[in-house]
Amino acid sequence: MSADRHNISHALYLSLLMVVLASTAVVAAKYASTSASTEAIVTVQYAVCMLFCLPATLGPGVRSLRTRRLGLHLFRGAAGVLGFYVYYAVLNHIPLVDAMLLRQTAPLAAPLVMWIWTRDKVPAAAWLPIVIGFVGVAVILRPSPAGLSWWHAAGLASGIALALSMVATYRLATTEPDARILFYYFALSLLCVAPFSVGDFAAIRWQDWLAMLYIGVSIYYTLGLYTRAYAIAPASAIAPITYLAIVLGGLWGWLIWGQIPDRWSLIGSALVIGGGLLTLFLGRARGARVEPG
Repeated sequence: MSADRHNISHALYLSLLMVVLASTAVVAAKYASTSASTEAIVTVQYAVCMLFCLPATLGPGVRSLRTRRLGLHLFRGAAGVLGFYVYYAVLNHIPLVDAMLLRQTAPLAAPLVMWIWTRDKVPAAAWLPIVIGFVGVAVILRPSPAGLSWWHAAGLASGIALALSMVATYRLATTEPDARILFYYFALSLLCVAPFSVGDFAAIRWQDWLAMLYIGVSIYYTLGLYTRAYAIAPASAIAPITYLAIVLGGLWGWLIWGQIPDRWSLIGSALVIGGGLLTLFLGRARGARVEPG
């Protein structure tokens, strides 16, 4: 086996593990919400990630944390907190697979966010997958004369927040090393959410504490696996694997909570996944990457 094929195979294994961790973290978040507030879940998640990243970050010394882009780090942290908060909050109101699918609209929204942010022209070819994907979103949201599914709309907001975080990370990566980006992301996200969770921990069951700790560990290692996979293989080989998280989300939702997607969710899912994959393949020449959700 050639070195390139070996790297791709290794990266695919890493990506599959990443997908399993990410999808089970969402299951753990839904489980923990029986006694823990969303604020408490997000706070513990970032606290665990922060503790895990400290040795690698502080090893080179405090000077490695110097940055001239604190404002952009803060924006990325706030977008990340908002995205996870809304994502976890909707889990008790819409099917698990719908929440995960709406979160995965981030690759579709990212080109629009980049255009609004930088006024860089969106290539003509990029509009087709964006339109396809958001037609799928409209199917999932199911607007009707009776009104809009607001919890589904909140799920979409989670995806847009992730897109903001993706674009901020892309801009930070032009001058900042990965370790510094992660440190400020975890630290500033924790500072953003922790004040809102004060007093929320007393009534949490021990089982839900275990679930929250698992969420933090899973999110941290998901980011690590993501970084390693993209370092050894092209995005076009890895990014489609990330959409398996939606399939797993449907499986967990069915096995644990008896949630069965209706036909409109299935049609919308096919359109969003198709649009997302087309976006990724069109962007591979530009080295496009997808931040894990």
